[in-house]
Formats: sequence, structure tokens, C-alpha cells
Amino acid sequence: MRESTFVQAAAALRPVLARDQAAGDRDRRLTEEAMAAMRDAGMFRMFVPESLGGLELGLQSSVDALAELAGGDPSASWVVMILGASDLVVAQLPVEAQQEIYADGPDTHVCVVLTPHATAERVDGGWRLSGEWFPASGCLHAAWGMFGFPIAEGDVGVAAIPFGELRVKDTWHTVGMRGTGSNLVVGQDVHVPDHRVLRLADAITGSAVVQTVLTYMIGPYLGMASAALDHVVAHASKRPVSFTTYQRQSDSPAFQIAVAEASAKIDVARLLVRSCVEALSGNVLDYAARARHRLHAVHAVRQCGEALDMLVAAHGASAVAESSPLNVLLRDMQTALRHAMINPSWNMEACGRALLGVEPNITPFL
Repeated sequence: MRESTFVQAAAALRPVLARDQAAGDRDRRLTEEAMAAMRDAGMFRMFVPESLGGLELGLQSSVDALAELAGGDPSASWVVMILGASDLVVAQLPVEAQQEIYADGPDTHVCVVLTPHATAERVDGGWRLSGEWFPASGCLHAAWGMFGFPIAEGDVGVAAIPFGELRVKDTWHTVGMRGTGSNLVVGQDVHVPDHRVLRLADAITGSAVVQTVLTYMIGPYLGMASAALDHVVAHASKRPVSFTTYQRQSDSPAFQIAVAEASAKIDVARLLVRSCVEALSGNVLDYAARARHRLHAVHAVRQCGEALDMLVAAHGASAVAESSPLNVLLRDMQTALRHAMINPSWNMEACGRALLGVEPNITPFL
């Protein structure tokens, strides 16, 4: 499949996802119809190796596809993003483990939680793990999970575990991103053979997997901000500015400026995506370059959040009505902005420390 065709296929899914968004929000999981539509369109094969039936899609096209999906349902885009990120982690495992995980085909869903919320005991031929991993986006649709655990003090491993050996605890009761079903996954005395265990430091060292995931993550945020811009612009000539003489928002200079500034922020985010993709095109990034790459990814996400806030404020109070698409975009954006990987405060600190040469840094994810 050509990459442009893939993005078009993602765009064609928007009406289906929009139709099922309310049901996913209500049930706190994506509908089977939405999952099937995305599966049939190949959305879950972006980063699965071609040797195992996947697409190994280019990073720019992957981000663009996620943005299109978010225009239909941000939760659907988020689930595709997390499951795709999991495939990138799976790709760091030995071939034996990859073949085992994708034995039923390239549409096998794998969720991921890297935080080591577990206890681990070294046993013959592998590890015995007990843990609780949260939030596990997409876990209600997953056949496998990639979960963090402590190998030793300060050293983290990632284990591939089939969901038949796990259980899901219903904990995902949130304001936004409700359809992601990001519940808590529980494992008790699970045996994981060595070939299904990855040392996180080994995966990060000499690899661009962290930078690839960070770039890929921008897609849902970019899609939400773009969808908000489209909605606000489409209704600008039909809505007055309350308590003013303007009968059309589009005639108001204040409204015009707000839309222009929001649009500029979205454009900046798109340009930063391209910059991040180009930086990873066959290049090995040194420590300072990795820090700058992370800074750009986080700033792109921040620009999307700020743009959506400006658009909601310009549109007016009806944006928070349950019947408004902006209501979903606002709730989902605010929830997604809390994801630890792109949290501006600690990310800015980590990037600043790296650029200034301050050691040690506060995170291994650079």
C-alpha cells in the first residue's frame, strides 16, 4: 500500500469513528465495529515488520494517519497510537518472541505500560512477575502486553505477556479519552521466558525507538487541534459574538486574530513533526540532538493544546455542551496532555539539563 493511500484510508474512517464515538465514550471502550473498520484498513499494521505481514509504514505517514483518525474519534486514534508504539517495542525483542506474538497475524494487538509497577524474581529460564500496570490503553482489545518490571535497582526490564495470563481491572473512569479503556492490568506469579524479556536500557541505547514513539505520539494531538479549527471556522459565519453588535463571528477582528493564532500554532506543530521525522531519517542522534528532538516533540504537543484552548474560547460557551464536537475534543485533549511522556514540566527540565550539560539527568528516556 502506498503511504499516501494509507493516509487516505485513515481519513475515510472518520465518519465511522465519529458515528461510534458516543458509544465508546459511554462504554469506556471502542466499539467492535470501530475496531474492525480500523483493522480492515490496516491501521494496526503500521510498525509491524513486513516479514511478519506488517507495513513498516514511514513515520510521517503514520503521524498523518493518526491525525486523520483523531478527527473522527480521538480515543480511536489514541488506541491505534499506543498499540503501534507497542509494536515498536516488540520489534526490539528477539525474532523468536516476535514470531510468537504475531503467530495469529499482523493485526495482533499489543498494549504497553513501561513503568515497572511489579515485583520480579529470577527463575530458571526467565522471570516470575507479579504486578499492576496502569493506564493500559487498548488493553480491552489486546492479546499481548509489554509491561515494565524491575530487573535490579535502577534497571528496568520489559516483559511480553499473553493476556490469557492476566486480568483487567475496571478502573478507567475519567473525564476524557474514555473510549481508550485504559484500565489496570493485573498479573500474579506470571512466568516470562528470557526470550520474551527486553532490558529497557539495551532497547534505548543505539536505537531511535524513544524518539520515534515521541514523534508518533504527536498525531492524535495534531488531529484534535485540526478538527477544532475546522469546526470553529465552519460555524464562524453562522454564530454571533454574544453581547456585541457582531452578528457573525467571522466579522470580529478579535475572533479573526484568535483563529489566525490558533492556526499558526497548528502549523508550527506540523512543521515540528516534519523536523522530527527528518532528524530521524537515517541519522544517529547524539545526546544533545536527542534532547532537542524531545523538546520539539513536547513543544508540538503543547502548541496543539494551546490552539484548541484558543479555539474553544473564541467559539464560545456552547463548546462545552454535550452535543458539541468541541466538547469531546476539549475533554480528550485535556486528558491526553497529562500523559507523562509529553508532560511539559519535567520534559523541559530534562531537555534543559541536557543542553546545559548538567549531570545526572532525571530520566533515561533521552
